[in-house]
Amino acid sequence: MTAYRYVKSAVSTALEEVPGTIGIAAAGLANAAIGIEAFRSVRFEDLPAEVIRQLRTDGTRGELRSLEEARQIFEQDIPAEAKGSVDGVEAISNDPTIDWMHEQPHAAGGSNDASNGVYGPEGLNQSIGDRAMTSSEIAEARVHTHEVAELATPGVTGDLGEVVGDTLETGAWGGVMGGGMAVAHRIAQAQGYRDAGRHDLAAAAEEQLVEDAAKGAINGVVRGGAVAVTQAVLGANPLTAGIGLVAPDVVMLLSQKARLSEAEYTEKAMGVVGKGALATVLVCAGPIGWLGLAGISIASAYGKATEQATQGRNASA
Repeated sequence: MTAYRYVKSAVSTALEEVPGTIGIAAAGLANAAIGIEAFRSVRFEDLPAEVIRQLRTDGTRGELRSLEEARQIFEQDIPAEAKGSVDGVEAISNDPTIDWMHEQPHAAGGSNDASNGVYGPEGLNQSIGDRAMTSSEIAEARVHTHEVAELATPGVTGDLGEVVGDTLETGAWGGVMGGGMAVAHRIAQAQGYRDAGRHDLAAAAEEQLVEDAAKGAINGVVRGGAVAVTQAVLGANPLTAGIGLVAPDVVMLLSQKARLSEAEYTEKAMGVVGKGALATVLVCAGPIGWLGLAGISIASAYGKATEQATQGRNASA
């Protein structure tokens, strides 16, 4: 009969290790799916004089609104997306194909106040003529204006609520995928043990599934939130995404600095830099890159478990 020697330290180390790349892959995939935009909001006071003048005359018959009235038009009628840049504001206020339209017509006593107007396509304004706008026409005008604003400000938004929502959503999806990938990693490891004939080690690995799911989910949430916040503040690009994905590693390393020797600190710091560089490259590759990283990690777990179990069996046969 074959006798197996149970090496506690080696097996314990193998069972406890779910690599940090799983959390990075989960958060990176969530970030790619959600598409975080950088938050920038132009103030009325910072608008060029010609843009302010346009806001004072939009929808009028040549008369000038006061500066306060123009501010109200800017605050209430320019979509938040457009406020991400001056170009975005101009794309709405200074586009000849977009009109500031009276909800209650001027001919019927409708005012030029911000509360009585909405930006929309010139063609819709012409088709309405001197009658009041219906609720569906107002909605159509706003949808059109929002679409124009998004096209004019790619990667940037002035809508803080949208940024917060996307950040929370990125963290949530990172958690879901992080937990799932961690479980898949452990299942692959258990299958590797089982295929090598070590059913005892496979069972021990499977006992870690619930803990792995929790740790993977937390890792995904933290990294997902970090990458979203970093891009919202610094700008959405591969470099800032890479920084955000390894930000938790940086924080952890700094917290351990006092307990590490200079050589240990340098080694760990280089590892974090390497992770950041890898993450930046994978951001450019898109979802395929993140799925590839997760797939490689899961396949590696299976291969290492098979090799470990086989070596242990041969040594104790």
